[in-house]
Amino acid sequence: VNLAGYIPFAIMGGADGQFGYKLQVYTRRDSGINAMADLKGKRVAHVTPTSNSGHQAPVALFSSMGVVPGTDYEITFSGSHENSMLGVAAGDYDAAPIASEVIDRMAARGLVNPAEVKIIFETDPFPTTSYGHAHNLHPDLVKKIKEAFLTFPFAGTPLGDEFKVDGFIPINYKEHWAVIRTIQ
Repeated sequence: VNLAGYIPFAIMGGADGQFGYKLQVYTRRDSGINAMADLKGKRVAHVTPTSNSGHQAPVALFSSMGVVPGTDYEITFSGSHENSMLGVAAGDYDAAPIASEVIDRMAARGLVNPAEVKIIFETDPFPTTSYGHAHNLHPDLVKKIKEAFLTFPFAGTPLGDEFKVDGFIPINYKEHWAVIRTIQ
């Protein structure tokens, strides 16, 4: 967007406007940790230094909530969101920032009991793959491209079923990537 003039306009989502994933901070239900401030002095699993929701977002966002990762709590890199979640469930870590869709997949496979963990914080959705156009296309072509995406019905198709979405929904860089710009 900033370097080449890409203009995002659509993302796969639900008829209710939901899209992407959220960073959620999980802890055991019986941990006594109920708020971000309670993470001070604890062991918190981050995924890897390059993970957006598993490390970069917590480093960028948690400070404004009064918790500085690596200063207020010990960071342990687990290697994956799944490892972080398993470690929280087993009590190896006090908490972990996790991508929202991970626990659903793990629960479906019987790896984690959602009743044993709780969320103490979550972000607004992070956008995933977007669809867009070059900044210098003719406006008539842009209109047709947007119409093709935004009217394409794929609810109930193999694509819609695989991604658990109803179709393409409108999105814009200024609003929907604000949290990503903050993180970066």
